[in-house]
Amino acid sequence: MKITTKIIAVLGLAFGLSEAAPIDDIGALSVQGTQVVGANGQPAQLRGMSYYWSHSHTAFPFYNANVVNWLAEDWHVNLVRAAMAFETNAWNQELDKNGYISDSSGTILQAEAVIDAAIAKGIYVIIDLHTHWANDNANGRWDKAADFFEYMATKYGQYPNVIYEVYNEPGTDTWTGPSDWNPIKPYLEFIIPKIRAIDPDNLIIAGTPAYSGNLSAVASDPLTGANAVNVAYAFHFYASTDDHLNRLLPIAKSALNTIPIFISECGLTNADGNGSLNYNSINQFWQWIDEAKLSWAAWSLSNTAETSAALQTSASTSGNWSESDLTPSGTWLRNKFREQNPEWTPIRGDSPGPAALSRPVASTSSFLFANNTVSVNLKGQSKVELLDLQGRTVRTLWNGNANGSVSLSVSTQPGIYLVRIQGQGVTETHKVAVK
Repeated sequence: MKITTKIIAVLGLAFGLSEAAPIDDIGALSVQGTQVVGANGQPAQLRGMSYYWSHSHTAFPFYNANVVNWLAEDWHVNLVRAAMAFETNAWNQELDKNGYISDSSGTILQAEAVIDAAIAKGIYVIIDLHTHWANDNANGRWDKAADFFEYMATKYGQYPNVIYEVYNEPGTDTWTGPSDWNPIKPYLEFIIPKIRAIDPDNLIIAGTPAYSGNLSAVASDPLTGANAVNVAYAFHFYASTDDHLNRLLPIAKSALNTIPIFISECGLTNADGNGSLNYNSINQFWQWIDEAKLSWAAWSLSNTAETSAALQTSASTSGNWSESDLTPSGTWLRNKFREQNPEWTPIRGDSPGPAALSRPVASTSSFLFANNTVSVNLKGQSKVELLDLQGRTVRTLWNGNANGSVSLSVSTQPGIYLVRIQGQGVTETHKVAVK
């Protein structure tokens, strides 16, 4: 059996700030029951911004490290979403770019600029295949999507900051294809194993019917087996649309009793991205989000001529925005992030560094997991346990006194496990993948 482990580090706090970077504070994400949790098993609530379609001239200039850094430092986001266009579908033939199918290398480079910056900053990043047509396998579309995620998993699967959104918004019957769950599910059952063959445990977000708005069929027939491990289901809403508040929100509330939900896209406006902001409806949505401890990414980080866009055309493509550079949507969102997300110590360094798997604690051990063996330094009375992702003890590997290095053999079924080490009043947890 082959055993791999995520990169692990505990980074010190800078003077003057009481919070660690989000990746150090929350750690690797997993799904327990219907909740997305951090490395300590507590609900993980990510709040951040979604970029607009990557091929649009109103968005792609903002796909850079300076903007990611500004969002993290000034807006206090702990999440960004790179909305990578799969097709071209240019609205402006002269100014827009091609999507991944026509320009794979250009799209990859654009995505990497945001992903690398997010990892370096210690925040989370959603790698989103932004499309309404992924379940249509004409002209090898499934294989092209697999190429995209296999590349991303190979390069970034070691970083727990990374979340894969494998299908942004399956469309409706009106103009983009079937909204029914049945045609969507086979695509998910094809693409998820492609990622899991490379990255066995980072969170995956699965698109759902009706532009990821209707969860009723998904709740009654979710993914199963290995395809359901560390997978959450997308719920997208636009708060000022009456139908989303009165019809889709009750469905989502009911579905949350059965399936885990990740709000990978939401807006304050109408569903078309325009219209006035209905703050009464907005407050009802966010009250539910906070009560349910759900994660969300707001649409959109762009200067698109829509009221859902966060930026005015005056906004610099390098960040450093003043209040006058923000739209009403942008102002509301920035205030919400700064209210709910703490300021933290940013990870330092010029390139993506290792990210923590658990909350920063005083280390009790020098941990190594290789060749089916846990090697760990222990001092005094200590306990080492192998847990499943629900935190249940699979096997106690050590319980007693030790003074120095011990080697503990692990024999178990392939899967994702936690190794919990307790001793001297300190607990640390390491996540490992057994193949």
